Amino acid sequence: MDNKIIFFLIIFSFWGCNKDKPNPPQTKSPNTIVANNGQLKFYEKIYWKTFGNCAAKKDCAEIKIEYPEIIPNGVAFDSINNHIKTLILNAPFTEDTYKTLDEKADSLFSNYISVQKEFKDYHIGWFIHSKVQITGIFNDIISIRTDEKMFTGGANIFYNVLFSNIDIKSGNEFFLEDIIKIDKLKKLKEIGENLFYELKEIPKNKSLESAGYWFEDKAFEFSDNFAITDSGLVFFYNLYEIAPRVYGTTELFIPKEKIVDFTNIYK
Repeated sequence: MDNKIIFFLIIFSFWGCNKDKPNPPQTKSPNTIVANNGQLKFYEKIYWKTFGNCAAKKDCAEIKIEYPEIIPNGVAFDSINNHIKTLILNAPFTEDTYKTLDEKADSLFSNYISVQKEFKDYHIGWFIHSKVQITGIFNDIISIRTDEKMFTGGANIFYNVLFSNIDIKSGNEFFLEDIIKIDKLKKLKEIGENLFYELKEIPKNKSLESAGYWFEDKAFEFSDNFAITDSGLVFFYNLYEIAPRVYGTTELFIPKEKIVDFTNIYK
């Protein structure tokens, strides 16, 4: 993937707290990385806050959010920063949103304390880990990947991957209909279905439903969750999206050679 990011500073900001007294914030000296052929500047930040005896990995709740903050350079970059802000302030796997990261952390800790009060012998740790990263820039399109992992009790750790594709000039997000010609969407779907059958090694005479996949209307559909790269489109299906958890996640890649006539982004 083309990387036109010329420069970024890494700032680590750590917040730690226990049941008695919070530790003061610490900031490390910034590092600088310079790459060739770039056009974007951003800070890479880490918000990290804990509650309880995390050193002993017991009775601990932790939130860790890693994200880029683009150095303001016009309306478009402000829009991209706002998009990233929305990503990090959302609560994983819910529709809850928060105004600040401290509010998000306090919600996690408050719920954890409530469970420990209700169940005196509860010592299992909770966490929310999110990482937002700029994975590359292609044709003035920034590709952003968000990895979310969370455990707040229950049988399983939940994780999720989200992709965003944003125009570096306007700050607008791209959706599939924005990059594929309308009259080519049906053909693209046929290509995607064939590649899905190959990826999952499903016999051609077998339906997706009988193979264990639960697409709506029992027909293949693209995920809205995709990345635009210099080599093609990557569609990502998260846990439970099209199949039981045991099937895991699915990453479907469509090489640009197969869709070069369907879109202008590869011309």
